[in-house]
Amino acid sequence: MDLDYVTGMIMRIGVILSIALVALGVILILVEGHACSYSESVLFSRTSYVNSSIANLSYIIKGFTNISGLSFIYLGLIILVSVPILRTALALAYFAYEKNRLYIILAIIVLFNLVFAILFLPSIIK
Repeated sequence: MDLDYVTGMIMRIGVILSIALVALGVILILVEGHACSYSESVLFSRTSYVNSSIANLSYIIKGFTNISGLSFIYLGLIILVSVPILRTALALAYFAYEKNRLYIILAIIVLFNLVFAILFLPSIIK
């Protein structure tokens, strides 16, 4: 298994998919003029109160059933954030396969830091 090739493919696919979903979401918002009861001016304002704190999994799924542009944008951002986590998990599996203890420990530390910073740190800071 060539780790560099697989990693490159995961990163390319993840970024392209993320860009496509975010672009589709923006297009849907521009066509409809709103998303999930938020007006276009509220969504695109620099001081908008609409942010990722309103998006949970049920909100995103509900938005897909209504074909809401905001849900597509959130999913694209989730994919973009998950790409480094997937890449690190893949590296961890590869280092475990190679039995390289130093890099296993380093990959575990990096993976823990990523997951902690993304999932737990925001709720701690509030």
